[in-house]
Amino acid sequence: MTLRFELNIDQDPVLTIGRTELDAVLRVAGQRLDGPAERAERCEVLVIDCSGSMGGLNRRSEGRRLKIAAAVSATMTAIDVLPDGVLFAVVAGDHEARTVYPPTPASERTRADARAAVRRLTCNGGTNIGAWLTEARRLLAPHPNALRHAILLTDGRNNESPEEFERALAACEGEFVCDARGIGEDWVAHDLQRIATVLRGSADAVVDDAELEAEFRRMVEAALGKVTPKMSLRFTTTPPGRLVSLRQVYPERADLTGHVTALGDRVFELASGSWGEESRDYQLRFEVSHEGAPHFTDLRVARVEAVVGGERRGAANVMVHWSEDPDASAFTSHTISLYQAQDNMSQAVDAGLSAYGRNDLPGAEREWARAVRLAARCGNQRALDELQRFVEILDLDEGRVRARPNLSHHDVQLVKVALSHYEQAPEEEPAAVPAGPPWECECGRTSPSAANFCIHCGHHRRP
Repeated sequence: MTLRFELNIDQDPVLTIGRTELDAVLRVAGQRLDGPAERAERCEVLVIDCSGSMGGLNRRSEGRRLKIAAAVSATMTAIDVLPDGVLFAVVAGDHEARTVYPPTPASERTRADARAAVRRLTCNGGTNIGAWLTEARRLLAPHPNALRHAILLTDGRNNESPEEFERALAACEGEFVCDARGIGEDWVAHDLQRIATVLRGSADAVVDDAELEAEFRRMVEAALGKVTPKMSLRFTTTPPGRLVSLRQVYPERADLTGHVTALGDRVFELASGSWGEESRDYQLRFEVSHEGAPHFTDLRVARVEAVVGGERRGAANVMVHWSEDPDASAFTSHTISLYQAQDNMSQAVDAGLSAYGRNDLPGAEREWARAVRLAARCGNQRALDELQRFVEILDLDEGRVRARPNLSHHDVQLVKVALSHYEQAPEEEPAAVPAGPPWECECGRTSPSAANFCIHCGHHRRP
């Protein structure tokens, strides 16, 4: 199967003269293309935490199994899913990284040998995640044109310094895609999210051991669905436009601004990783100026292209239209409004945690009530469910909540990792709202005309 990429820009190009920021959402969809199928070698590395803490019970799991027992079962399940011919390896990680099964093409015999090696895993030592990723990179390096994917499972906090961890991540960027998962109670959402951001994968947690095998199976099957090893998004800006931020907002939330490479004064590229038949949304912000630009006409700010091996496989334009109407910049698209609301939801969660840490329970409840309302209005059921670790919801529509006592580290990490998954705006917008200037909510803040609820506090728009 070969992919083409459909690129669509969702924006309101009209800006009031004097404004300098232009926002847009780029939706990229990989679609099957008739013709000769792309054939790429596939490589899979399974990186399993074997630190001392993995020998303990998972107290959050109903089965209360040893964490290493659950990890062994899940790893063997992943091995069994691999089709013949896929090159795979298994790495055991503690204070160092050990390859317990070297890169070998999958077959009935090698899968059996790998399962036997995995059954012998033991737990000892600390947690040096950067070293584990470095070993995965070493194993995958001889296969630069392959679809290279890794799964990393950990139950604990990384013992490396932030500088060591970031150096390891930087060396691995662009070398392979990695999905990171937490198990048990002591993993840190930030570590998993950094892996997902830099290595263009996903971050999540598995609470119940019984679900770990299914999660490993799902990740391997998703990796097997990728057909294009590397696709880059190329941005060519028109003077004086300048790309100032680039964030993925669906399916994973990740700030990718620092991962954009300059190819020239006006040309920038983002390596977006491997692709299958899927879609991803990116929120773009450009700095623009009306100086010397014609008014009342559409002007191109940037051209965005999907590039595979130097070949263009899809393109779209970001436009601007200068107006003297002081309210012209108010007509933000529904898609942009939805992602802005979810950004505000995440900020409310963090503000609530800060208040909770100061023993300001009323302040925490106010912020978490705001987060609950915004999650509900955005249809982000995952966030709404996880927020109930923080609060008891008394009235969902109004967002009245009561904070729960004695939040645990585990509760906080589960909510944080849930907030890295945003809900995608539907292709068809909800019932139209009247075009016009921003409207003011009872909270005192304004929302764009396209929003049917306050994107800051989540209250319904009043007639």
